[in-house]
Amino acid sequence: MSVRRTSFFTRQLLATLCVNFLSLSLVALLLYSSFVSDYKASLVNALSSQSTLLASASRTSLLFNDASTTESLLLAASGLEPIRFARVYDSSETLFASYTRDGVTDNISPTELQNGATFTDHSLYLLEPIYFDEETIGYLLLAGDTRQLEQQKHNAMVVALGVLALSMLISYLLNWHLQRMLSRPLNSLINLIKKVAQHRDYSLRLPDVRQDELGELFRGVNDILTTTEKHQGQLENHNTELESLVELRTEQLFQRANYDALTLLPNRHLFLDRLEQGLKLAGRNNHGIAVMFLDLDRFKLINDSLGHDIGDEVLIDVARKLKDIIRDADSICRWGGDEFIIMVEHTTQRHELIKLAERIISSLCKPMNINENRLHISTSIGIASFPEQQANAMELLKFADTSMYHAKAAGPGHYRFFDSNMMTDSINRLSMESKLRQAIQDDAFHVVYQPQFDTLSQELRGLEALIRWEDTDGIVPPSVFIPVAEEAGFINELSCWMLNQVSRQIQQWMAEGFNLVPVAINLPACFISQPDCAQKIVCILRKHYVPPHLLEIELTENTFIKATDQVLRSLKAIKSLGVEVSLDDFGTGYSCLSYISTLPIDKLKIDGSFVSQLGQSQSNDGIVKAIIMLARSQGLVTVGECVETKDQLEKLAGMGCELIQGYFFSPPQLPADITSFFTREPHSHPRTVPR
Repeated sequence: MSVRRTSFFTRQLLATLCVNFLSLSLVALLLYSSFVSDYKASLVNALSSQSTLLASASRTSLLFNDASTTESLLLAASGLEPIRFARVYDSSETLFASYTRDGVTDNISPTELQNGATFTDHSLYLLEPIYFDEETIGYLLLAGDTRQLEQQKHNAMVVALGVLALSMLISYLLNWHLQRMLSRPLNSLINLIKKVAQHRDYSLRLPDVRQDELGELFRGVNDILTTTEKHQGQLENHNTELESLVELRTEQLFQRANYDALTLLPNRHLFLDRLEQGLKLAGRNNHGIAVMFLDLDRFKLINDSLGHDIGDEVLIDVARKLKDIIRDADSICRWGGDEFIIMVEHTTQRHELIKLAERIISSLCKPMNINENRLHISTSIGIASFPEQQANAMELLKFADTSMYHAKAAGPGHYRFFDSNMMTDSINRLSMESKLRQAIQDDAFHVVYQPQFDTLSQELRGLEALIRWEDTDGIVPPSVFIPVAEEAGFINELSCWMLNQVSRQIQQWMAEGFNLVPVAINLPACFISQPDCAQKIVCILRKHYVPPHLLEIELTENTFIKATDQVLRSLKAIKSLGVEVSLDDFGTGYSCLSYISTLPIDKLKIDGSFVSQLGQSQSNDGIVKAIIMLARSQGLVTVGECVETKDQLEKLAGMGCELIQGYFFSPPQLPADITSFFTREPHSHPRTVPR
């Protein structure tokens, strides 16, 4: 239940009326009291004058005991209207003479009164002593009627109340009018405040017409509203900016949570969600869906040699090319690092996926010009499809990832479709990686050396150091564990191990007094691409006190073809140390002859696949002869690899090949066995292939 509240102005009016009532009542009371007091005083004065005259006239009658004369005098006083009776008493207060108006009965005696005037309920008694020679000879008692006084009191009361009522009425009217004058503008202020509070409309204003305090109040309120309106406008602008900022931040958070910051492609979180939804729709609508797992070949080499800035630009360019190739209905994401995944919906046709994979490989194989670097990359693609593989999203991705590694094993720029046998290969590969990791920790590798001889004099001219690993299950070929080491990131560690082992062995042979020849070590491109590659080699040589001319670095042809500026800088730094550089497996790559003159190399090693075919085709023999002639024109030494027969030796010698290496002379030997070649005389080597 709501309680109705009395308004401020009503309370103010009531308070004013109460104050006025009290004030006017007090004034009326004072006026009434003054009137009564004056009336009493006039009555007393009238009786007192009469009493003085009667007392003086009665003095002689008392002295002579003339009561009749005294009564005559008292009777004469009866003409005064207020007197009810007049009595004279002797000195013993015995009634001497009296006059009493008809109908008046009053037995009061002087002993009951004091000298002077005494008021009772309806009478005024005036007792005055009669003196003679300063001796009291009697008393005069006059009694006056006060009923007229009561009437006057009543009249005075009526007048006072009338004046009070009239004054209150006038006060009420004046205050009511004044409050109306005050409440009207204040009500306007109150209504304005209510509207502002309800509607938040700060454009409302009070009329600025008054020049009094209310006018100052109104102007102050208007100023406040103006300031508030201005601040409200600023606040609305800020709110708009804040809402825009919140919306922007929300979009940014969504972007960061679901998109790759570098390529702006969906990240794995968003892609997995799309893939799961795509698989649900594919199962419900009975259509196919495929996942293509892409891994960039040689990206780590670019990233390590040229820096992450260049690597980022490569990734951005790859993302742009992939977006241009795929359909709008398909999805692409950056899975991480140099890995991308494409989801191809509404297709199970293998020829369509092959066409798409070949288009992607062809596009990414095109050279990239980034910051004055002409870069070549490729990609390996693994493909898994639903419903051929009944799998969920993560399993389908795992299948595509597995097939991608098989594509990478086939060489750069290949694609492979998943089949169940790949899982067995993947498990074996993981097992190999685990064993390789343990072998590195256990130092389970050893080095063998295969000699290189002069083709004509058959003198020892060099050695090639080869790494070997004998597992519990037997010898593991380098062609098996080296790719695993490269993929798992162990290859640089193995390279440093080889450099240390060979340098330690050279130092030991030097201490034993052998006349040594250079020892070649095959190093991977990722090791050479490190900016501190030359410094690492210098430190190892100094550690074992090995002269640089006793070390030779071998690199494959593909390393040079795909070489970055950093690789070339590293090779030049190595050459400046006095270490020779040879190009291994020449002829197995693109064999672009024009770039040979620009490479910092000393030797060309003819790949064994050409040597094994010598004498079997003219084209093969022509290629070998052309390689030897090219090397000679550039001042390079040629080495024939995998020489196993006398006929191969003779053909190479006839073509002008300076050095030979192969089982015809010696298989790779342990360090203790290879020392026999340091002291063996020319022409004393076996002429048949060891069995």
